[in-house]
Amino acid sequence: MAESESHDRKGDAVTRDGTPWIEERLALPSLDYAIPSAANRWMYMLGGLTASFIVVLVLTGIYMGQFYNPTPTGAHDSVLYLITRAPLGDWVRSLHYWSAGAVVLTVTMHLIYVFWRRSYRKPREVTWWAGVAMAALLFLLLVTGTALRYDQEGFEALAHFVAGGNLTGAIGAFFTEGFTRSTTLLSRIFSLHTSVLPFALFGLMALHFWLIRHLGIHAEPGETSVFRRHAMRLGSVSLLAFALVGLLALFVPEGLGYPPVGGVEMTKPMWPVLWVYGLENLLGAWGMVLGPAVIFGFLALVPLADRSDGGRQIVAWVGAAIGLAVLALSLFAAFGPTQQHIGM
Repeated sequence: MAESESHDRKGDAVTRDGTPWIEERLALPSLDYAIPSAANRWMYMLGGLTASFIVVLVLTGIYMGQFYNPTPTGAHDSVLYLITRAPLGDWVRSLHYWSAGAVVLTVTMHLIYVFWRRSYRKPREVTWWAGVAMAALLFLLLVTGTALRYDQEGFEALAHFVAGGNLTGAIGAFFTEGFTRSTTLLSRIFSLHTSVLPFALFGLMALHFWLIRHLGIHAEPGETSVFRRHAMRLGSVSLLAFALVGLLALFVPEGLGYPPVGGVEMTKPMWPVLWVYGLENLLGAWGMVLGPAVIFGFLALVPLADRSDGGRQIVAWVGAAIGLAVLALSLFAAFGPTQQHIGM
């Protein structure tokens, strides 16, 4: 054994200063920096829980990608093959579906909590903007993932991409069939969903966590803890959440519709996007463009608008109004009849 190491009474290798060998090699003592004790409450773990579910989504997505054929003639059959013949394919696909729903819940609750506590104020404006950008990317990942099903719901989602691209001209040209003749739109959506958007998401996550590490967690002054304790508790909560989602995937598997029929619009989107469907019922196809633009635009402007007592009140009232509108539109879409929005 090297001179700098000895054995403790249990036989584990430790360094001269008493640090376990493995902890020194992995630099684990660097995790023992001080954080507010309040960070160990579950509301402060929503961001970390979101990151945990994103890891599950990446791993399950990699597995599903081995069986997926991103072409209009092969996509539906490949998903059916995954469900019926791939080892654990049905469970992995359902785990992916339920984890996506869990991410929507955790990131929404996280944004609401940060918004309520005004944790976007100086010097944390960039931290907030990175979080808002991540939420926007998660929204895009959700809707692009729906299109990849290529059943009737997925086919209609793809048709909405085309309609949105045509409405927005050069900005949305990527989502039109005429963008390139060398490959299909479904193939480009698959590439967007599995490479471009995840790479951008992980870049923003790295920036977000870097800023939290160096600017600190926004909490009232008081007792302190260490980050390692927070990480261990977050790991336990994440494992529990994974177990619950895994049971949902086992007992409530995600289904697959019939192969698509062109020329008709007969489905509604999954629940996180119902509010957009409700807005389309009122505004037509422009609803799917204007709705997300208004929400994410407002969130981006929040740190700039909340710089005085008057600005704080305006931001609070507008935020509450948008939240109520999203809820009302979701209910309106859920209980209303299906409608034609894009003239399929």
